Amino acid sequence: MADVTSTDSGRISSINLVRSSHPWTQADSAAGFVLRYLSPMRRQLTAILGTSELADEALKLLLGHLVSVGFGEHKRGRLRDFLLRGIRSAAKSSVAELPEAARPKLKLDEVTLESKQWLSYWREGLLERAWRSLERQEHSDPQMPVYTILHGATKSSPSSPSMLAVQIASETGLKIDESQIQKILVESRTLFAQLIADEVAETLEDPSGEDVKREIAQLGLGKAFAGISV
Repeated sequence: MADVTSTDSGRISSINLVRSSHPWTQADSAAGFVLRYLSPMRRQLTAILGTSELADEALKLLLGHLVSVGFGEHKRGRLRDFLLRGIRSAAKSSVAELPEAARPKLKLDEVTLESKQWLSYWREGLLERAWRSLERQEHSDPQMPVYTILHGATKSSPSSPSMLAVQIASETGLKIDESQIQKILVESRTLFAQLIADEVAETLEDPSGEDVKREIAQLGLGKAFAGISV
């Protein structure tokens, strides 16, 4: 077990970097699992092909392939690498089906496993999933508005809990005591960091704590762990 510990006003919170036990390589359905990452895949295909319509056609090819053969012999390493290879292949296949005069010029040399564009799309996709998970957590326990408070604090960075309380009351009608905001903010930051760690872990093959730390750093997700000793 790999734990990360943070402290705030005497409070101690632990994050298990490898809490998730569902890596992508063990998914029952390749296509079903990959549906989680449609947003970054579609954005990358749109950047390659030039239009969302062509991107959607390429996505259909890629998902159809995964339905037919699953992850196959390439079920190893990082999911983002596997998917980018699939994206490149699907882009080429979809273009080959078009009349020659309608084929866009592909610049696949710029679309590498470590390209800034792909890493940006992938990072934003993982963050979107973590935010949705945090929102679901709040819906299951409305007495702990972890999403509302963290999202409010992240969106405009109020200088004090009192300003955040005013902002939340104005935007949502939710009235929360300043001391309660401070407490929930600590808990929501820890929970959000845990959710990101879970998301990262599930995209790696048999990850260790060090693997998750390395991926967090490579994706530029370290800001979500501010104040947490990794």
